[in-house]
Amino acid sequence: MVRRFFPAVGVMLALAWIGSTAFAQTAVDLSSTGLKGEVKQIKQGGTGIAGATVAYIGPGMTEAAETTTGPAGDFEVVNLPPGTYVLSVGADGYKPRQDITVTVVQGAVSPTDVKMREKTTLISFARRFGWVGIPLLLCSVAAVTFIIERVIVYARLNAGTTELLQRVSDALSQDNVMEAIQACEEVATPIANVLKGGLLRYSQGLVSGGQASKGEIQESMQEGATLELPEFERNLTWLSMIAVVSPLFGLLGTVLGMIKAFTVIALEGTNDPNALAGGISEALYTTAAGLSIAAPALVFYAIFENIVNTNTIRIEIAATDTVNALVLGGDSSS
Repeated sequence: MVRRFFPAVGVMLALAWIGSTAFAQTAVDLSSTGLKGEVKQIKQGGTGIAGATVAYIGPGMTEAAETTTGPAGDFEVVNLPPGTYVLSVGADGYKPRQDITVTVVQGAVSPTDVKMREKTTLISFARRFGWVGIPLLLCSVAAVTFIIERVIVYARLNAGTTELLQRVSDALSQDNVMEAIQACEEVATPIANVLKGGLLRYSQGLVSGGQASKGEIQESMQEGATLELPEFERNLTWLSMIAVVSPLFGLLGTVLGMIKAFTVIALEGTNDPNALAGGISEALYTTAAGLSIAAPALVFYAIFENIVNTNTIRIEIAATDTVNALVLGGDSSS
């Protein structure tokens, strides 16, 4: 019985020693379990970002914990239970990084390097276009200026047109040419100036003791239309040119960007993807800018052309009605 007792005690002591050793080893592994890495700029050979905030949350954590990078942009967090952690990194002047997943393995410090891009400013955004951005900027400013100017002009030139035509029609129906002339002078729009030219020619004929013919009245109105219609078409040629030239500047930027990208490949191969991406991004930015300028310019040009055609037809109809009213009124009065 004694012989049986000692082997059993030996087995129990051995199991106890193995358990204590495993526990101690687990504690050691946990103390060296965590994550570390470096927060640095995204460009090739970018330096570390000091003072960046690294927030992490993982197993057993109810809220995120934080650590700060050192002078070289490095950070290290140990004594973490193994599992999956989600990191969020932020730094002044850089775009924040969110939802970076890291798997922490027991007994190891998982390496995690985070690259960050500088925040886009007006100057850094302009640099992405290269020198082609200068003509593109001028085209965009000119297009916006011409569009706003034309909208204001067309709103002013068409103001009160319906009321004017009604007043002229009522005055001529009463054979009161002077009242019709006064109505045109009060409005002073292109259509009013065209009608006033014919009305004045008709009234001059009455003053001289005769009567202006239909052809003379129409000729006076045509002369007035020749002077007034260019006001509707002013700056439309420039807007059309911008719609054509802007995509060409964008295409030029695309070609220059691709030349820059292939130059990087020829000199450095594909070891510097950020420099390569710089040329490609320049190509895409200029193309997008050129199309973004040309599309609205072309749309507004078509709208303005329709306004010009509509007003031309309206002037022709109003002039024809006025001439007929003057001639028929003169014939009936004689």
